[in-house]
Amino acid sequence: MSAAKAIRLKKLLRERHWQKYATFCREYDRAAGLIDTDLVGTAPSRGQLHQWLAGELKGLPYPDHCRILEAMFPDWTAAALFELVPDDDLPVSDKSGVGQLVRAVSEAFRTPDADRSEWTPAESHQPHGAVRLDGAFHSAGDEIPDSLQRITKKLVALARVLRLPPEESARIASLAGQLVELTMQVDISIGEGGQGVVRYQHELFNMSSRPITRIPREVWFEHTPNSIAIAPMSAGHRKVLIQRIHDTTGLAKFACQISPPIQPGDTGTIAYECTGGQFVSDHYWRQCIPRYTRHVTLTIRHNSVGRLMSYTVLEEQVNGTEQSVSEDLIWDNDGTDVVVTLTRNYLRPGQSVTLRWEVEHIERSN
Repeated sequence: MSAAKAIRLKKLLRERHWQKYATFCREYDRAAGLIDTDLVGTAPSRGQLHQWLAGELKGLPYPDHCRILEAMFPDWTAAALFELVPDDDLPVSDKSGVGQLVRAVSEAFRTPDADRSEWTPAESHQPHGAVRLDGAFHSAGDEIPDSLQRITKKLVALARVLRLPPEESARIASLAGQLVELTMQVDISIGEGGQGVVRYQHELFNMSSRPITRIPREVWFEHTPNSIAIAPMSAGHRKVLIQRIHDTTGLAKFACQISPPIQPGDTGTIAYECTGGQFVSDHYWRQCIPRYTRHVTLTIRHNSVGRLMSYTVLEEQVNGTEQSVSEDLIWDNDGTDVVVTLTRNYLRPGQSVTLRWEVEHIERSN
């Protein structure tokens, strides 16, 4: 290897002051947590890292190493990280628009309680070359606090891992200061007698300045011959404890207490199961949206009912108006089971989606 050249990865580590082995491992584990928590603690040994940086590696590292390195250095592929480049070739430009994201996050963070009437995307920027996050922070003008830098860096890494286009990253950046729901998955299974099992899974992105330890929730059924039972489910490395707040006929208000907390700039997944409700004669589900939500998937499996006769889907806006979104529903018959799936994107606090359906046979409780 020519003395005038170096592995790009070595130059990037030096640029970010991550060249110490302990520092490298810390940043490696932080990126691994974005991809798969099972990969935390799988950093290369000190000797392996030396081989990487000395250019002694034939080919590329193992695929999991490559995935994590790409998350550590958004907009660089693994192949590009192991290219030989001139030793004075420091990627300081911000042609990918990260500086724009930094400014969007900084502006939104100053007014966390402002009403975001639309998730308005910022000007589109096409990625070109490397992303130098530290340089983007300095170019934003004002001094950026550490908590804000962490949120922005996590957003850039998420955009890389989730393959988000710049417009979508900018939409999420506009919500800095909020707890954002990246995905809400609602799975409903209806068995004999209309007995229902509802499973929720939420992927949350803490873009606020405080740790998130508690998520208030509620669930409602039209028919509840018995009390509603709520139990946490395993999802990721966080544990959830259900705190009952208020119970009435058909309604349960509760909170998910989260341990460890979701720190500012971190993501976390929680899941829980609700049982005790019945779907008897009027088959419908109304899903309220408590926070800014990027993506909602509602799947209903109605078992042993023959076939689907009809359906309607209404989305309620914050101002109370309703619009049909039935075009976003797909359905199928799986034997005698009916399966419907509804997806919606970019919902705001105060909105709701109501799905009604009719099937060939109607179950009734005994």
